[in-house]
Amino acid sequence: MAQLVPPSAATSPTPSSGAPGGWRTRLRSATRRHPVRVTFVPRETYVAVALHLTLSVVGFVVLLLLNRHLGHTVTDLLHRWDSANYLSVAEHGYPDRLPRRSDGLPAYSTLAFFPFVPGLIRVLHLITGLSFAYAGVLISWMAGAVAASGVHTLARAVVGSPAAYVCVALWSCSPYAFVLWIPYSEAVFTAVLMWALVALLARSWVTAGLLCAVAGTVRPTACVLVAVVALTGLAALATRGDGLRPLAAAVLAPLGLIGSWLYLGSRIGSVTGWFEAQKAWGQSFDFGVGTLDFLDHAIGAHSPDMRYVTVLVTMAAVAIGVVALAMNRRVPWPLVLLVAVAWVLLVGVSGAPFSKPRFMLPFLPVLFLLLAPSLARLRRPVRRLMYVSGAAFTGWYGAGLLVLFRQAP
Repeated sequence: MAQLVPPSAATSPTPSSGAPGGWRTRLRSATRRHPVRVTFVPRETYVAVALHLTLSVVGFVVLLLLNRHLGHTVTDLLHRWDSANYLSVAEHGYPDRLPRRSDGLPAYSTLAFFPFVPGLIRVLHLITGLSFAYAGVLISWMAGAVAASGVHTLARAVVGSPAAYVCVALWSCSPYAFVLWIPYSEAVFTAVLMWALVALLARSWVTAGLLCAVAGTVRPTACVLVAVVALTGLAALATRGDGLRPLAAAVLAPLGLIGSWLYLGSRIGSVTGWFEAQKAWGQSFDFGVGTLDFLDHAIGAHSPDMRYVTVLVTMAAVAIGVVALAMNRRVPWPLVLLVAVAWVLLVGVSGAPFSKPRFMLPFLPVLFLLLAPSLARLRRPVRRLMYVSGAAFTGWYGAGLLVLFRQAP
């Protein structure tokens, strides 16, 4: 068992001495979190990875069977929606200009997709000779295994080993987990995110900063992790005796995100190139105006389908989860902040409303910390039935979103 944090390490500083009853002392006492010990246990990690892969196989088989029943090939399935864009970049690279519509506004372009995942797919294709599509699948499955190990290590530090397995299982069979099986970026992003959080709680500041920088080359939603690492690092700089390492984390954290923006912009000779490309997808931070329009449409719809329900439940559940996490002293503040910032983006960014639950997929393991301890007390056969049923449902739901519906999941 590899110990990453000394037993005395905590996620929040001990209240400093001060006048009895002083407001600073009372505030720190009220907001102090329980200490966590971050440890890596290889045997438990292997079990967690095996659990994730088993549930993924169950769900993927259901997805493939339904895809075939609906008259589509595996190649068709692996080139749907965002997969097609990542595979296009991996095979052909980025365009050297931003396409325009007849009205002069930006048209859809692969410039909106960050470079790390296409780069991994291309490298694996060159090494193995696999097609780009199957290389993309293999990348997602390998990254999913790494992510599962990170989920278990993080959850184990907060809620213990039995509940950590539950977190892994719940994440692996959550409704949008089907994107972990195909050439999407969520598996890679979750892997980097989870291990960055592990490093952050272990006070491995430089490692956390470097992993955050890598996350910034995977997805623009890495801005959530950047905010958490930077703020936690700056807070630690003022309250802990870790030297300048927390500052290093804060400085390193945004480099990948900034580098991705600059690189994509350089492809078309504009610093703001990525932001221009995003306009075609209708995504911008509008402080929730687009979300309110979606809610109005969803409430007024005569025959709303399951996608509407999923989006509405996700937004409400995450909001409740943020409050519950904040009230739970076992959960370190960086994790509370992570989900809070993610929720702000969830409701504050317009466009692609049916993709919002997918946006939350990498952050779900933190929310599952609330449910896992109770579910871990269920009888093992009950848990197994719940997991397998959830994985099968995910495959069924994924078939509907990927194949039947006409809007990107």
